[in-house]
Amino acid sequence: MNNPLYISLLTLLIIAHGQSFSSDVHGTIISNKEPLAGVLVYVVNNKDNFYVSDSLGTYTIRDVEDNDSIVFSFLGFKELIIPVLDLKQNGKVIMTEDTKSLDEVFIFRNKEFSSDFPMKSYSQLEIYASPTSQADPLNAILSTAVSTNINESAKPSLRGSSMGFTMVYLNEVPIFYPTKGNLVNNSIASTSSMNTSFIGTESIYASNSPIEFENSASGSVDMQLNKEISDKKTLFLSTVGTNASISKNFKSSFLETYLSYTDLYPFVKMNNIKDINHYRSYDTGIHFNRTLKNSKYSLYASYMCENGDYPMLFYKNNSSYLNMTSFVNSIANYEYYHEGIKLKADFSFSHLKSKVKHNNVNMDELCNYLYGAISYSQLVNENIQYRFGLNSIFSTFKTTSDYANSWNSADKGTMSQITPYTSIKLLLMNYSALLGVKCCFARNCKPVFNTNLSLKYTNSNHKVLLSAASLNMYNYYESTFLRFSKMSCRQLCLEYDYNKSWLKGHCAIYLKDEKGIKRMAPMIGSYKKYIYGIETSFDIQLTRNLSWTISNFYLNTNYSFRGKTFKGEDYLKYFIKTVLNYENLKLWNMSLSLWNRPGTYYTPVDKAIYNAEYDYYTPIYADDINSSQFNKYLNVCMNISKAVDFSFGKTMFFLNITNLFNCNNNSAIYYNTDYSKSYKMNYMSRSIFLGVIVHFK
Repeated sequence: MNNPLYISLLTLLIIAHGQSFSSDVHGTIISNKEPLAGVLVYVVNNKDNFYVSDSLGTYTIRDVEDNDSIVFSFLGFKELIIPVLDLKQNGKVIMTEDTKSLDEVFIFRNKEFSSDFPMKSYSQLEIYASPTSQADPLNAILSTAVSTNINESAKPSLRGSSMGFTMVYLNEVPIFYPTKGNLVNNSIASTSSMNTSFIGTESIYASNSPIEFENSASGSVDMQLNKEISDKKTLFLSTVGTNASISKNFKSSFLETYLSYTDLYPFVKMNNIKDINHYRSYDTGIHFNRTLKNSKYSLYASYMCENGDYPMLFYKNNSSYLNMTSFVNSIANYEYYHEGIKLKADFSFSHLKSKVKHNNVNMDELCNYLYGAISYSQLVNENIQYRFGLNSIFSTFKTTSDYANSWNSADKGTMSQITPYTSIKLLLMNYSALLGVKCCFARNCKPVFNTNLSLKYTNSNHKVLLSAASLNMYNYYESTFLRFSKMSCRQLCLEYDYNKSWLKGHCAIYLKDEKGIKRMAPMIGSYKKYIYGIETSFDIQLTRNLSWTISNFYLNTNYSFRGKTFKGEDYLKYFIKTVLNYENLKLWNMSLSLWNRPGTYYTPVDKAIYNAEYDYYTPIYADDINSSQFNKYLNVCMNISKAVDFSFGKTMFFLNITNLFNCNNNSAIYYNTDYSKSYKMNYMSRSIFLGVIVHFK
C-alpha cells in the first residue's frame, strides 16, 4: 500500500471525482455526410481554448462556460458560431461550403490532397499539452503505438523501420538534420531542430508516406508552419535553458521569430547525470508569411549550433567524445491558385558543419544540400483530383579525417537526383483512394520506380485504411562509405480506428521488407530486414477531468546478412505505453506515464586481437549476432503543471520527474582497452526538470 505509484493513482482518482468545476463540449463535424478534419474550434471569449478536429471529425473543448459560444472555422466553409448550451444537447455540427469563394474551397481540398491519410495529426496546442512530449513535436510521437523507437531519443522510427528510413519534412521540404542532441540519449536534450512555436500542425504517415515527399522510404513526419497567428510574446525558462518568441500579425501577413539557448550544466549537476560532461546549443529562427489575392508565400530561416562532451568507455580512462555541429536551414514556399488549379514551388538550402574529436581521432565534415520542387494540381470535380510535379536534390560533402598523426584522409563527393511524380485522388461517398507513382533518376544509379496506394473508408465512428507501397531513397546523412547508398522498403498495412466521444480505439497489422547498409560492427555491409508488427491503442475519457491512454505493439524483426538469418535488436514481444492524465485548467494538471518493454538484443565481443603497430585491440564479435539481451526496460514519469493568471499575462509552472523509480535501464555495452571487461551504460536515471512558460499580454 505504500507504493508511490499506487498512492499517486489513488490521488488522481479522488481528485477527479471530487473536483469538477467546469464542463466540456464534444461532438462530430461533418460535411456532405463525411467527417471533416482540420476544423479550427475555439471559444468566443477565450481563443486560447481551441481544438483542431481529427481525421474522424471529432472535437473536444474543455472547461467552457454555459453562457459562452463556440466558433467552427475552416477555409472554404461558412463559419459557424453556436451557443454552448445548444452543443451540449447535440454535438453534431454540419458545415457547408462557401460557394462564393471557389478558390478558397479549392485551397482546402488541395491542402488535404494527402492529409486524408495520416495515421495521426497533432495541432500545436496538442504538442504543448502532451504529457510526454516535453513540448517538442518529435518527442510527441514517442508515446504513440506507431513509434518503435527503442532509444530515449527524438529520432523518429516508425513501425520497426531502421533509423534513417523515416524522414522529417517542413512544409513538404525534407529536413536534413531533424534532431539536435543526437548523442544525448534522453528526451530532455534530444529534441527537434525545429522550434515548436513555429509549427502549426504535425502529421504522422506511419506507413503510407505521400508520393510527393522526396526521398522517403518508410514513413514520414510532415510539419506545417503556422498559417495564421495572433500577436503574442512568450518566454520559456527551465533548468535546461531558455526560449523567447515574438509574433506580430499584420493585415495580410505575419512575422514570427524565436531565440533559444540550452545548457545542460544545471540539469546534469542537479540530477548527478553520468553520461554527459557538457552540452550547449544555440538556436534562432524567423518565419514570414504573406497572403495575396490568388497566392501566398512563406519564408523560413533558422540557425542552430550545438557542442557537447560525452564520456566513452572504449578505453580504460573514460575518454571523451567531443562534438560540435552547426546547421543552417532556409525554406521558401510559394502557392498560386485560380479556379481549381494550384501551382506550388518549394526551395531550400541547408548547410551542415560538424567537428568530432575522440581520443587521437579528428574528423571534420562539411555538407551542403540544395532542394527544389514544382507541382501542378487540379480539382477536376468534387470526386477527382490529380497532381504531378518534379523534385530535385543536389548535395555536396567533404570529410577530412586524421588518426594519431600517422595518416590523413580526405573524402569528397556530390550527389544529385531528380524525381518526376504523379498522383490521383478519388472520392466516392465514404470511400477515398490515393495512387501515386514516381521515378527517381540519381547520379551514377539506375532509375528506380516508386509506387504508393492508399484506400480508405470512413463514417461517423469508423475508419479503415489499407496502404501498400514500394519506395526507394538515398542516404544523404551518413558519413564515410555509406553516403548516397540506396535504401528501399516494400510494405503492406491494414489499420482500423474507432471513435466515440469517450473512447478512441486503434489497431493495425503491417508487413515490411527493408534493404539497406549498416556500418556498425558486427554488421558491416548490405542487409535485409523483415518486419511484422501488430499495434493497438485506446484513449478513454474516464471522467470529465481524467483520461487514460494505453497502447501496445508486438514487433517481430529479423535480419538476413551474409547468408544467415537472426533476430533484430528491436525484436519485442510487447511494448506497453500508458498515460493517466488529469486536466483541470482552473486547478492543475497531472499525468503519470509508464513505458515497459523487454530488453533489446546485442552482439557480445568474444575476444580481441592486438595490433602492435597501432597499439590497438581489434574486437572479434560472436558468430551468433544479437545473441545477448539487456534487462527489461521500465520508465515511469510524472508531470505536474499549474496555470496562473498575472497582470502581465498567463503563466504555466511545470515539474517533470523522469524515471520515477530510478530503474537501471541498459542502453549499450562498452569495453576496456583489451575488451577483457565489459560495462553496461544505462539510460537516464531519476531526474527532475523544472520550468515556467509566460504568455505576455
